[in-house]
Amino acid sequence: MPPRCSTLWQFNECSPEKRMSTETTTTPDAPWNLTLAGWLLLCVVIAAILAVILPGFPAAIAGGLIWLVAILLKGGGIKGAQRVQVIVMLSIGSLGLAAGLLNGAGSHHLLRALEANQMVIAMLIGVSFLRLVSSGELNSSDTLPRGRKALLSTLAGPHLFGSVINMSALFIVGDRLSRQQPLSTLQALIMSRAFSLCAHWSPFFAAMGVALINAPGAQLTTLSSVGVPLSLFMLGYTYWELSRAPEANQLTGYPLNPGSLWLPLLLAALVMVSHQIWPEVPVLTLVTLIALLVALSWSVLREGLSSVYKSIQHVQTALPRQGNEVMLFLGAAVLGAGVAALLDSFDIQLSFATFGAHQAFVVLLIMVTLAMVGMHPVTSVTLVGSLLAPVVDDPNLLALVFLMTWAFGAGISPFSGLQLSLLSRYQINALSMLRRNWRYALVLLAADYLALLLYGWLSQ
Repeated sequence: MPPRCSTLWQFNECSPEKRMSTETTTTPDAPWNLTLAGWLLLCVVIAAILAVILPGFPAAIAGGLIWLVAILLKGGGIKGAQRVQVIVMLSIGSLGLAAGLLNGAGSHHLLRALEANQMVIAMLIGVSFLRLVSSGELNSSDTLPRGRKALLSTLAGPHLFGSVINMSALFIVGDRLSRQQPLSTLQALIMSRAFSLCAHWSPFFAAMGVALINAPGAQLTTLSSVGVPLSLFMLGYTYWELSRAPEANQLTGYPLNPGSLWLPLLLAALVMVSHQIWPEVPVLTLVTLIALLVALSWSVLREGLSSVYKSIQHVQTALPRQGNEVMLFLGAAVLGAGVAALLDSFDIQLSFATFGAHQAFVVLLIMVTLAMVGMHPVTSVTLVGSLLAPVVDDPNLLALVFLMTWAFGAGISPFSGLQLSLLSRYQINALSMLRRNWRYALVLLAADYLALLLYGWLSQ
């Protein structure tokens, strides 16, 4: 039976050592419930897409399949703090739904819970197929560069590939760097910062899906136009800061092959062009469809019939290991629906004289504080989105706060799955990471504040 994930964070980030080591192995004797769950998750993708492109196709079908998967996987095997958070979300959400419905709230809140954040889950499943394309591109046999120049390529690699295939890219790079000697704290800092900054802009990152769902009306192009420069600035700051470290002269970096950049560039272009051609189709649907079609098409062209076997293997072994993600988004869907039903039934409405950059930054500070003490971003984003989305005039401003929270928490919080994964897989010292990140944290918050101010000024 494949190992299950049990860390605190997210979406392609859990149980890295076991996950990566089993991702491409054959498991012919996998229990029937895991095999069935994998195929049902593929059906979730199809049903979620059909619910968008076919008028009248019930969205509840995909949601029902997700709940069935959660039952088959027995909760996804989540443990520890993450299990507590999911139980809390389900409990509070269920109580809110019950109280709200008894007090006259509309039944659409119950439907929202049953639909189970299906588009975000469908996106994560679709994007996971990109590993079939890109894992070979990242397993470079080139000689590893050394010195300060290697820092730049090591920043660019996890950032570009991580923006597409998420944590899988980070561990492929990390394993390559640690093949000859243990991964250093400096290398871990470079990788974690490069990867976490993807949350500001990548349409293939779970952060973007969660932000678009919980800030209805937010636009990918607007968010990316703020997130890309912000990420580039912080990548530049990271290069400047870490290149001054004494050990930077002896740094062993990752070789970035220019020929392997085609995948992230192609996918980004396809999403942006498709969004311009079909603006009525939600971005999450476009991302899901494009990721799935590109992955399967390229695999067939490159490997022929053997790609069919690899795809089936991915469905039956890799997809069931995403039970953590399924449970997190189920819990978030129930929590969001419950809070909304409660507010609706009692006619409670928050109001702001204005919600601009200053107010947004205060919300950001609260959310990153919660992230630093271990609250999953799905929980905080869902809760804040339920409270603020109905009363905030500019959903893009709220979505930017969500993306900034995700990037900060993933890259800095010692309780994030990213940090825990690096610590457990490569034996990195947690206190050393935290101590060397405090300047970066302050600069990131300052950059976030300036980005919010600039966005508010330009959007007036």
